[in-house]
Amino acid sequence: MDLTLSLTRRTVVLGVATLLAAGGAVAVGLSGNSSAPNASASPYGSVLAADSTAVAPDAFPGITVQGTGKVTGTPDTLILTLTVSDTASDVSSAMNTLASTMGAVQNSLSGNKVATADQKTSGLNVGPQYENSSGKTTVTGYQASENLTVTLRDPKSAGAVIAAASAAGGNATQISGLSTDLQNDAGLLGQARDSAFNDAKAKAAQYAKSAGRTLGQVVRVEESDSNPATPSPVDFRAPAAAAPSAVPIQMGSTDITVSVTVVFSFA
Repeated sequence: MDLTLSLTRRTVVLGVATLLAAGGAVAVGLSGNSSAPNASASPYGSVLAADSTAVAPDAFPGITVQGTGKVTGTPDTLILTLTVSDTASDVSSAMNTLASTMGAVQNSLSGNKVATADQKTSGLNVGPQYENSSGKTTVTGYQASENLTVTLRDPKSAGAVIAAASAAGGNATQISGLSTDLQNDAGLLGQARDSAFNDAKAKAAQYAKSAGRTLGQVVRVEESDSNPATPSPVDFRAPAAAAPSAVPIQMGSTDITVSVTVVFSFA
């Protein structure tokens, strides 16, 4: 009896997860169709010779899981934001007084081993001060202010540095923000990645066992960094103006979290 095998030309999706060999048998994932194959070619050869395309997550028998890893570390850096404001009868005097006061603050920071690169002007403003009396608004003076963002890389001495800077600026100085950050996180980040991958692998192994299959190779790994984008705020007690002392600061802890999506094939 003659057996006629009619095949349409198909696109073959080839990859680690779609081409499985066992005892000489090859399983190939097929999708799509177009015109009939060349009559002179083997119908099977026509299929296998077709162009391969990228493997989609659902184009092969396998498992896609997400894993999460979290480790806790101690912040190693303080981010300080301070503002110096001075008021005078005219703009020029206000700016000159501001320059003198801010210069004293910056000299104090430099004298306490805070690098110039870690002192950044983050805002500058000058404007009139008004007074309302009997329905009439008058200009009473001009206020000039400057914001300085300071990175303190030695938490142990940070309290004393902040107290000294506040004393140098006197009553014109205001601490408007203090936060912690973990910048030397390479080691902890590596631990979080290992933990996230192991979490994903354990889940995949469980699903494979439940499905009566054996877990195969890793096809793809995608990482999602879910760490906070901004440093964590810290409350602190301001030093006394007459006799500044080291500001008591608690660094607390910071979590480093990594999420991964891992695609496994079946063995």
